[in-house]
Amino acid sequence: MAEEKELILWGATSPGEILEEKLQEMNVDVNDFAARIGYTPKTVNELLKAKCRVTVEMAYSLEFGTGIPQYFWLEAQKQYERDLWREKIKKSLKKSVVWRKFFPIAELNPRTWIKDFNNKEDGVTPILKFFGVASPKAWENYYYKNRLKVAFRISLAETEDPYAASVWMRRGEILADEIKMEKQNDKKVRSAIKKAMPQFVELAKNDVAAWEDLRHKKALPKPKVGEDFIDDGMHKLQELGAKLGIKVLYAQNFKSAPIHGMARWYKDIPVIQLHDRFKDRNAFWFTFFHELGHIVLHGKKDIFIKNVYYGNKNQQKDDEANAFAQKYMVQAGLEDSRIP
Repeated sequence: MAEEKELILWGATSPGEILEEKLQEMNVDVNDFAARIGYTPKTVNELLKAKCRVTVEMAYSLEFGTGIPQYFWLEAQKQYERDLWREKIKKSLKKSVVWRKFFPIAELNPRTWIKDFNNKEDGVTPILKFFGVASPKAWENYYYKNRLKVAFRISLAETEDPYAASVWMRRGEILADEIKMEKQNDKKVRSAIKKAMPQFVELAKNDVAAWEDLRHKKALPKPKVGEDFIDDGMHKLQELGAKLGIKVLYAQNFKSAPIHGMARWYKDIPVIQLHDRFKDRNAFWFTFFHELGHIVLHGKKDIFIKNVYYGNKNQQKDDEANAFAQKYMVQAGLEDSRIP
């Protein structure tokens, strides 16, 4: 039993290396062993040199020939293949270090969005896990080329900084997944939003008044660098949205991708994602109403990103969302503070 435990620790080696040591211990040559287990010497030699895999059939034959259980040989084969792939991936990721540098490293460092972001082994794996992609090429295909465009009719290729924009978008997806909510029917959601517009208007009016009061008292909150910021007014907006079947999210954007708002249907749930560092509260509410307008007026197959140019941006739909926002800003008695 102790001997088997010692062999199991050799998971980084091939089954053939383990077998070679066992044959030496048994004082049996390859030809004799091959005859005992019903294989040709050529096959056994290929196994010893890791040129063939241990199959289920072979594992049972090895158990009869060596006394070591079949499950050990099968697990040794699996472990060996895992190690080979791990090394292959490591070599591949070392070549991808340059890819990491395209992301807004300085602004990401204070944030906790990407787990183990600055690990010493490699700086690429944490980014891949954050995006849920297998390689930089997969990221490129999804966010920069065709996949995202196929799913949502946009591509980030024409944005000023697709790397920063993709991080902000992905952060929203992660935040959305943390909020448990049933899938929504688009017609019912739109109807519910229209009925609830007086509530949104009242909330906006009270929130801006409270914000102005804090401004006069010179008591405006100062969000910490690197932390997502949600004050009382933003939290109330989030709660009202949730009652109607909308996820309202807040995430700090990046200097090179100054996105202030985004509207989309994500996993059959309408999502509005807003920047959390608005200096002008009127601008915050105009942006929210603008994105809400997209949810009410436009289809489920579009992503609408405010304040950033991207390929296939529909100016007519953007103008319609502006008109929607302006209408409710007027009702709330607020200035039409549009982000240029």
